Amino acid sequence: MRIRHRIVYDKTDINPTFIRFLKDHNANIQEDEIDLVVAYIVEKEEEEWRKEFERLLDREDLSSIAESIYSKSEMKNATWYTIRPTYRWEYPQPEDEYVETTFDTTHYCEGCGCGLRQKQEFKVKKNPKWGKRNFLMLHWIEDELFVTNHVVHALKENGLKGYEIHDVLKSKGNEPLNEIKQIHVQRTLEPALIDLEQSVNEVMTCRKCGSIKYIYTARGFTFKKMHLIT
Repeated sequence: MRIRHRIVYDKTDINPTFIRFLKDHNANIQEDEIDLVVAYIVEKEEEEWRKEFERLLDREDLSSIAESIYSKSEMKNATWYTIRPTYRWEYPQPEDEYVETTFDTTHYCEGCGCGLRQKQEFKVKKNPKWGKRNFLMLHWIEDELFVTNHVVHALKENGLKGYEIHDVLKSKGNEPLNEIKQIHVQRTLEPALIDLEQSVNEVMTCRKCGSIKYIYTARGFTFKKMHLIT
């Protein structure tokens, strides 16, 4: 497993030392005609490398989005897979009222956003252009998966359980869109993470309602197997 970082910066306002660091460590730097640049860099195992990388990010007031990259052999030999989409698309509709329209807000906490219970289908403006993708998340929605018809068919064919398939509605007219579905998970399991230091960057407890959020490190998960067998 490797850790890859994604950094976005303004090329008109960046220190040459940071650019040199990226190039010296074989970063994939993607530029076009605009000033914003996207760079991908694979993390080195040495502690000194990490400290220098974090120091440069802090100095430039930048942050990175980390993700785990697995080899083909690691994927082939894995017993379990977790699904975490990296594709964000569109906004729930209506943008100013989607919370009240889509969710039961009886137990909603305005402090942390926890406590919502879905009461009707999500609405968006149009079908997505999937390309080679099969999973996505909507902006502002952190805990729901949206998928292609291919995924729906694969889940049914392989006998997976514990979820419902919901339609996604077109915001104008309320008709179901034909190229996107929602996977709604019906059950939440008991906490199963073994190594919090590996997987959790920060634990946030809401002062208002006591709900706990775990901020992911992107360094992989280690689960208690028995918690996943139901």
